[in-house]
Amino acid sequence: MAWLPAVLFPLAALVSGWRNAAIFDAPTLVRSAPWPASLVALTGVVLVAAWRSARARENLPALALFLLFSTGYFLLASLLNKQELNTNNIYFAADSASWYWRMAAPFGWDIGTRAVHPLAHVIFRPLTAVFSLLTKGNRFYANLLLLGVAGGGCVWLAYQIMRLFAPQTVYAVLFASLLGLSTAHLIFASVIESYIFSAFCLLLFVWLLTRKAAWPWLAITGMVTLGITVTNFVQQSLADMLIGRSLRRTAALTTLVLAAAAAANMLSQAYYPTTGYFFVPQNLATEKKYTQTIDARRIGLMTENLFIYDIVAPRPYFHTREQAKPRFNFLPGTIAEYAWFGWPALGIWLAACALAFVRFGSNLNSDTPAGRLSLALLACLGFNFVMHLNYGAEPFLYSADWTYALVLFVAINLSGMAKRRWFFPLLLALVVMLFINQMWFMYLLTGVIRPFLAGN
Repeated sequence: MAWLPAVLFPLAALVSGWRNAAIFDAPTLVRSAPWPASLVALTGVVLVAAWRSARARENLPALALFLLFSTGYFLLASLLNKQELNTNNIYFAADSASWYWRMAAPFGWDIGTRAVHPLAHVIFRPLTAVFSLLTKGNRFYANLLLLGVAGGGCVWLAYQIMRLFAPQTVYAVLFASLLGLSTAHLIFASVIESYIFSAFCLLLFVWLLTRKAAWPWLAITGMVTLGITVTNFVQQSLADMLIGRSLRRTAALTTLVLAAAAAANMLSQAYYPTTGYFFVPQNLATEKKYTQTIDARRIGLMTENLFIYDIVAPRPYFHTREQAKPRFNFLPGTIAEYAWFGWPALGIWLAACALAFVRFGSNLNSDTPAGRLSLALLACLGFNFVMHLNYGAEPFLYSADWTYALVLFVAINLSGMAKRRWFFPLLLALVVMLFINQMWFMYLLTGVIRPFLAGN
């Protein structure tokens, strides 16, 4: 039963595609590219390895989650993205068309990037080129595959981290599925943008810290994270300092990452002249135009996005602009816009959050790996809350940067509850009701977007 939402997710995405056949691009890729046969062969190899190796068997659930969610995300991505259309600002202010141009379009090397994304071209364009080997050179489909794989990778990493703190496979499967079905990951692993890649790097850094990985791996991950979005490296520095408890080590790691990223930024600028230098203050000063007024309305919206909308999706606000182009947003008070089956998911989730914070507070004085990681995750949540009180018109746009921390925090602090017989049915109910609500949410989105995507 714990596997039910994960197994049904790609099937539900496929049904969504069949219901919107006019805008569903996945069948074209399946017919024209060799990757489905490669996937079948890879699955066979994995099953043989699992039969012969205990370590492979131990990692089989993580791989199954990765394949299920990667497939579901790719199917949804082939519904929501069109390479010939400008889809900027449709999905919660996401610049999806601009990011497709930067990552994959033939002319994308000449598309400018702001200084807060200093290594975007040099990270994403080679990755897309590699994935295009599976799509017969079609870089748009390669971009969609890359998006889905990053989303599936987040679920894989979440499972691996949770297994370190909860011995039950079922527990890790349910919470990893919860992350995969969260609104933030559902949208940003299906809509072309940079945020799911940031989430993957943030999770990877946490996983490396929990595994006590060597510092070169932490430095490389930090440099890639900074290269995608500069501010996200702050979260990794906070996590390293609060988990490792060594200010000297964190300062050395931060200095190394900044120096390496600056050198890579200069090399990238030489090859992609439109790249901005992140270490030039004037370049970062242009971000001031995205600042917002801090008032009670903004605080309420940020709180709703931090704890609610990023996990359980309400009915979004949308309106139609010129050329029948819709635009989706979560506005203050959108919390009132839930279907009847969304309220149970929301109620159980908020109860789980409250219980997790209570248990964290009761164990605050205990110096354990779980306690240190929880404190680091809470610091990352606090950093995002403070930063986005003042920055970004649509807070949900940045939700993938903190959803990982919220889900891991709740999962780690509730792991002790797994011994109670009533807990697993309640957790299963949460994930099942979340799945139903999220598929309804995607049904609404595809219904609204279909006339625009099919009519152009």
